[in-house]
Amino acid sequence: MTLIYVPSIFTMVPSITRIVLVNILLATLVLGAAVLPRDNRTVCGSQLCTWWHDSGEINTGTPVQAGNVRQSRKYSVHVSLADRNQFYDSFVYESIPRNGNGRIYSPTDPPNSNTLNSSIDDGISIEPSLGINMAWSQFEYRRDVDIKITTIDGSILDGPLDIVIRPTSVKYSVKRCVGGIIIRVPYDPNGRKFSVELKSDLYSYLSDGSQYVTSGGSVVGVEPKNALVIFASPFLPRDMVPHMTPHDTQTMKPGPINNGDWGSKPILYFPPGVYWMNEDTSGNPGKLGSNHMRLDPNTYWVHLAPGAYVKGAIEYFTKQNFYATGHGVLSGENYVYQANAADNYYAVKSDGTSLRMWWHNNLGGGQTWFCMGPTINAPPFNTMDFNGNSNISSRISDYKQVGAYFFQTDGPEIYEDSVVHDVFWHVNDDAIKTYYSGASISRATIWRCHNDPIIQMGWTSRNLTGISIDNLHVIHTRYFKSETVVPSAIIGASPFYASGMTVDPSESISMTISNVVCEGLCPSLFRITPLQSYNNLVVKNVAFPDGLQTNPIGIGESIIPAASGCTMDLEITNWTVKGQKVTMQNFQSGSLGQFDIDGSYWGQWSIN
Repeated sequence: MTLIYVPSIFTMVPSITRIVLVNILLATLVLGAAVLPRDNRTVCGSQLCTWWHDSGEINTGTPVQAGNVRQSRKYSVHVSLADRNQFYDSFVYESIPRNGNGRIYSPTDPPNSNTLNSSIDDGISIEPSLGINMAWSQFEYRRDVDIKITTIDGSILDGPLDIVIRPTSVKYSVKRCVGGIIIRVPYDPNGRKFSVELKSDLYSYLSDGSQYVTSGGSVVGVEPKNALVIFASPFLPRDMVPHMTPHDTQTMKPGPINNGDWGSKPILYFPPGVYWMNEDTSGNPGKLGSNHMRLDPNTYWVHLAPGAYVKGAIEYFTKQNFYATGHGVLSGENYVYQANAADNYYAVKSDGTSLRMWWHNNLGGGQTWFCMGPTINAPPFNTMDFNGNSNISSRISDYKQVGAYFFQTDGPEIYEDSVVHDVFWHVNDDAIKTYYSGASISRATIWRCHNDPIIQMGWTSRNLTGISIDNLHVIHTRYFKSETVVPSAIIGASPFYASGMTVDPSESISMTISNVVCEGLCPSLFRITPLQSYNNLVVKNVAFPDGLQTNPIGIGESIIPAASGCTMDLEITNWTVKGQKVTMQNFQSGSLGQFDIDGSYWGQWSIN
């Protein structure tokens, strides 16, 4: 039974939010009880759905209370159907570097006790002292809407001329209102995901070539101190909403999650509310960040209602197709950096056992992961990995990632023949991993910190075909080093991850990358260490409207060195820098394209 699409009920009670209505109806059927909503600040019907958390906590420097949600210190967002002028609250979440915990080693360490070994770089340096934070607000819609943005900290939002909306290639109508602005967002069946940035709030990151500095150095990136991202999501299609009944659905109750609370039913449902993992595997209570949900093998579907905020991580054990759906949030804010699930969730890096937000370590083969709608916040390590039988694929859409300040906070693995579209990822590691053939990625918006390339195709020799990346928007980068090992580039290939490996010219990568826009001062287009040949690598329609970095650090220089026996069949078409076309006459280092490609490839590649 799909309870969330009942027009007659919405007509009868238009002031009740749909997410609360879902909770009421499902609780009535599954639990035999219902609680009426307390207010009508939000709205949920067939055209628009917003939500709110009464447990919002404005807290700029320490962990929030277990049952609370960090609320934006700066922004208020309201949404109305276009031209109705009837605005409803849309909760504005906030994420901060290290989640207010500081550099800690164990989940039991007091916040800001600085117990993490000083030799471990977690990817965060000056951001906390600057007050860097990322806010976001999400709603569901089926018609054009007006979004009213105001400030709550006493600062002035001085009309349309004071803001930039990124991606800038997507245009919006903006007008002034009392105390703020109103943005008209057209209905889009693919949704809209964009950053709203106050020009008066921008910070210029400076680097001396090895680290960020607060004076001197070169500008390597410009970002808002108080970021605000808007996620305007289409309602989920019916086939992405589980058919929930008391028999097959484990309905969670907001509050602490103890071992086994998730039961063994096929569907695990989180109604609106705040949830948190409450104990470690030995049953000791109160150790936040020392456990995650290890689902029963019978459970294959996790559904996060709009307004559900779950502090934890999810590991599947099912042998059938499995799902993560709904417009709720899965947050890793209680975990320490690199939280190792096999070592008490301490900050001990392990490529095998450091915690993923979405995890499966016992695949049965031939499975597909369907992921539509969730937002993940503050991952402690790689965000998604599925291990076991390699015959796995995924269908990922309307998937958002925010607050990814730690190193290793990457995009999800994109397995063979996977389809990924309409996503927004804030990352501090490889954003788009092209490790498998047949993958399709489209309409992706990337906000990059400073580690690894936007597109990664290295670490080992690969034999890949049929990969397509189209409509890629890179709205921010802030690399502070010129790197080839963790390439400071849009398109990168790292050298071998493991020792003792050799280049294999008999293998090759074939890929098409098209319609790429990099905003701000951009890093290099290429930093490729060839570990195999490249056969029919097509890169077309690339625009750097604000230009390449030209500072002494060298971040803007593309580099492709020689590799014994390897070929470089590379075709670049319509690459522009500040509107000027890069050609075979101006591609060189020191010229427009800053492209340093080894002479041994001459005649194998071209720029048109």
